[in-house]
Amino acid sequence: MAPQTNTKPTCSRQGSPTFTVRSLSVTRSISPLSDEGTLARRLHRFKATLSPIREERGNTHRTARRTISRSSKRTHKHVACGLCKKDHRLVTCSKFTQMNINEKFDAVIKYKYCVNCLARSHSTQNCTSKKRCSTCNGEHHSILHGHPRLFCEELKKTSKSEEKLHTRRQKDLPTLLAKPTLIPTVMIKVKHDGKWNKIRAIINPTRKVTIIASELVQRLRLPKTYLDSHRICKVVMGSLTDSDWHVEVNCLLTHDLPTRPYNRDLSGEITKKFDHLVLADPTFWKNDNIMLELGADVYPRIMKPGLFNPDNSTVIAQNTALGWT
Repeated sequence: MAPQTNTKPTCSRQGSPTFTVRSLSVTRSISPLSDEGTLARRLHRFKATLSPIREERGNTHRTARRTISRSSKRTHKHVACGLCKKDHRLVTCSKFTQMNINEKFDAVIKYKYCVNCLARSHSTQNCTSKKRCSTCNGEHHSILHGHPRLFCEELKKTSKSEEKLHTRRQKDLPTLLAKPTLIPTVMIKVKHDGKWNKIRAIINPTRKVTIIASELVQRLRLPKTYLDSHRICKVVMGSLTDSDWHVEVNCLLTHDLPTRPYNRDLSGEITKKFDHLVLADPTFWKNDNIMLELGADVYPRIMKPGLFNPDNSTVIAQNTALGWT
């Protein structure tokens, strides 16, 4: 019987000792850590790997701290009062509250405040606040209500919306002309140099400001003033049916007047339903020129209680200080 051979790995302290590891797929030699050269090389490789990691982490932390610091500065940025340079809002500034309406508006524009919310962090065009003037619901702060500049801006916006409405009405005109529709026309008198001039007008409460034809102002030589790009005329109006009634109105000059209420005269038969009433315009069925449009600024002073609906028809007469219309 042959002697058995020992195939187990042996370990000796002579020379450079190694362990041989055998497996089904890989065979490699691992030097013990007791070898000073091997240990030094491994430590060197470990330090070389650790240094970039520390540097990368340090840069990340510094970037994060810098970002947080900048965002904090932006968040807590404060703009002092433009008038007195103190730490308070403009509406609480004693100097601002003592100013009149013109001085307040000039200060808002000079120090670049938002007209709508009185903040300095943004312009009026970029304001996202939904708050509006508590008096007229306009796009300005309530404390600035009444300034002429804001009044003119509201007029421009109203004019644009009325132009769109006028265009839409023109498109619907063929359909509307198929039905007889009465327009609330009135006859009024306008005073100038002690004389009364009789003109035809229309009542339109959807218009904010009363308008008058530039042609009429020039013909009667009525005095006019300028407000920015608008021409204003102060008119004293009276009633033909009530000698005690008169009112003073600031009218906006326009080239949209004169105009005609219909495309042709209506049938005069319709007047028979209102024979017993004192009409504001006895010839309301005629297609004569309208030189003045009475808006919402004078509407409450014109209207009186009283409606007349003959035979429950679609034609209704309203009582006014100028007569029935």
